Amino acid sequence: MLQKFSLVSSLLPIIFFLLFCLRTKEKGLWVIFFYTLMSFLFDIVLLLTMWGINYKFILWNIFILVEFSFLSYFFYLIIRPRLIRFLIILSSIIFFIVYFLYASSDKERYNSLISAIEAVILLILSLSYFMIMMKPSAEPVNIFTPILLVVFSILLYLTSTLFLYIIANNLTPTQFNKYWSINYYANILCNLIYSFAFFLYGYQKKNLTPENHKVDYTSPNDR
Repeated sequence: MLQKFSLVSSLLPIIFFLLFCLRTKEKGLWVIFFYTLMSFLFDIVLLLTMWGINYKFILWNIFILVEFSFLSYFFYLIIRPRLIRFLIILSSIIFFIVYFLYASSDKERYNSLISAIEAVILLILSLSYFMIMMKPSAEPVNIFTPILLVVFSILLYLTSTLFLYIIANNLTPTQFNKYWSINYYANILCNLIYSFAFFLYGYQKKNLTPENHKVDYTSPNDR
């Protein structure tokens, strides 16, 4: 039941994006939209097809690569300092090498090593974004933005599930099924925040007039 509810929640950000952000030029929001769309499609295969049910660990391990690709590119778009962008590229190359070396080593269980490495890299990028945002600036900065909500959602998801990913391979099948519910709860909360971020973008765009427009230095389009 919880897995089905998580599947339904994965549909919400897709609907909200189509309703409020379809004309956006914010590349970061488009990346998150396609990420949530891929997540929804993976969940459908996992829950509604016999192949997905029988080979769920293979699908989960493939999704690690898909998830990292989307989210690392998202951070590349929203983080401007060249040094951090270089580190994103470098860490991505290292991750892809490690992934293809170890992803096929065991198809009968969740790959905790790859997942933990992914989570640590994305966690560092999330914290880096917030550190950049909190730097003193001479110009007023609006921190209540859809992009910030998305990063907060990613950070919340990672902090909720990192320990679970690390210990996943040390759990018995019964323990794994029991504690994996943490991932479903985190996923549901994450999708709700994504949906609100898309709604917020539409609301702010609708209520923004030319005369009260201020530069938002958190948005790549305003730099």
